[in-house]
Amino acid sequence: MRKLVLLAMMGGALFLVVSCASTPAQKPAQPPAPPAAPPAAPAAVAAPDQELAQAKDLKAKVDAYNLGDYDADDYAAANKDLQAGQDSYGKDNAASKKSLDSAITEYNAVLSKGGDAFLAKGQSQADASKKAADDLKASVAVKDDYAAANDVYQRALKERAAGDVANASKDFDSARQQFDAVAATAQQKKNAALQAMQSATDQQAASQKSADDAQKALKDEGIAVPAAAAQ
Repeated sequence: MRKLVLLAMMGGALFLVVSCASTPAQKPAQPPAPPAAPPAAPAAVAAPDQELAQAKDLKAKVDAYNLGDYDADDYAAANKDLQAGQDSYGKDNAASKKSLDSAITEYNAVLSKGGDAFLAKGQSQADASKKAADDLKASVAVKDDYAAANDVYQRALKERAAGDVANASKDFDSARQQFDAVAATAQQKKNAALQAMQSATDQQAASQKSADDAQKALKDEGIAVPAAAAQ
């Protein structure tokens, strides 16, 4: 009997051990996750001060020479974008910058297209004055002044090729005026030379007439005129 009780107790203890071993240990409870942070606000766009100043400066250059007349489409688009950029400035700087960037591109197109057309007109006027001076051989008659005018003209050609509207237009106009002055001086010299030639011819003719009259008077008086004097 005692053995039975002992076996029963051992069996119960074994059952408890097996039961405990088969039951998984529970993990401690995890704390709740913190709430997600709100999305970051978009970074503020700085005011496009540089773009605004550049667009205004380009417009001033275009208007100084009325270049919008040579490229009306780009000029109108540039003015529209500049106004849009100014209207949205400080309210929506991103939109303002976009409009001003477009205006800058368009004003540069006007300077490129209209500027060259404008300079072509200035060069044509200088070319006409240069031709007038060349026809009068001014490079010989007024050598130094012609060389100075031509130096300015050649510089203007290089400035036009470089797209320098301001300096090229100024130098084409200066060259035109200098060639006109050179041509006028050459014409005066030519006129003076022609007048001197005419005067000499007139004097020669007058002298010949005087000689002829004297010979006739001598013959009328019966005075023989030597053959050499009669020639």
